Amino acid sequence: MMRFSGVCSAIVLIVVSGLAQAEQAGWALFDKVQHAVKQYNFDTSFVVLKGGKVDTYRWLHGRTENQEIEHLIPLDTSGVDILRRDAIVYYLLADRPAFVTQSHSIPELPALFFESKQEISKLYNAVAGSSSLMSGRSAQLLRLTAKNAGRYNYWLWLDDESGFPLRIDTLSDQQNALERWLVTHMQINPEMPDSLRALMEAELPAATSVTNKALANNNQKLTWLPEGYTEVAEPASIPQLEKSLLSYWLLSDGLHQVSVFVQNPQHLPTQAYRDGATTIYVQTANQLEVTVIGPVSIDTARQLAAAVR
Repeated sequence: MMRFSGVCSAIVLIVVSGLAQAEQAGWALFDKVQHAVKQYNFDTSFVVLKGGKVDTYRWLHGRTENQEIEHLIPLDTSGVDILRRDAIVYYLLADRPAFVTQSHSIPELPALFFESKQEISKLYNAVAGSSSLMSGRSAQLLRLTAKNAGRYNYWLWLDDESGFPLRIDTLSDQQNALERWLVTHMQINPEMPDSLRALMEAELPAATSVTNKALANNNQKLTWLPEGYTEVAEPASIPQLEKSLLSYWLLSDGLHQVSVFVQNPQHLPTQAYRDGATTIYVQTANQLEVTVIGPVSIDTARQLAAAVR
């Protein structure tokens, strides 16, 4: 019996050691992806697939010894050019002055590329998968599996040679694909693209730090938060909604962000729908209209709306 117990203990140790090595290999791949998008000079194109909808973008990134710049250009006519120089982000609008805010990444790009491994590892386990061919390149699979139910999972494929991300699938906890981010062209250069050098030197407006006025005067309270989420203390102002907002909360779990808006009712029925991985939920109750927008399940959005008092 003692010999059998010893064999079982050895097997358990081998399994635990194997899992630890797999986790370590997974996070090493994650480091490789983040290094590629933060350190390389590149010019790439990608598409975002949401159901039957396809959005196409060009993404350029450059880095010198002291400065970083990136430019996200929508290739659809309805999009907005977005430029980041170090920690300043410019939304370059054709018909009105640029909207300027502060961030160390462009929020419209996948947050997985930029949030710290320390924060993401609180939410996900990382496991290296198999290799496959993708767009003529050898691609390594990295699975990020949520530690808690109700949070999306991510499958990433990265270029074996450079570590650059080639594809990201956002999966529900039932492993249904909700959204796909897919590179269609990639060019990594030793030097910064000329177009970015010109933008680095261009004169642009200064950033403004404005918090939402609705927060200071609201009469509503948010009485429940999803597990792992906290309220962002000073969310950026939303000029388009500033006049109509009664209250506004921005929630974050370190990777995802969820917005909760309170407005006077428009007498619309309660409704919910998905835009890829993003849920939009609108509920009218107690003479208030509550809108929840973010990468959460419809059930979670419903609970957030009901938590407004």
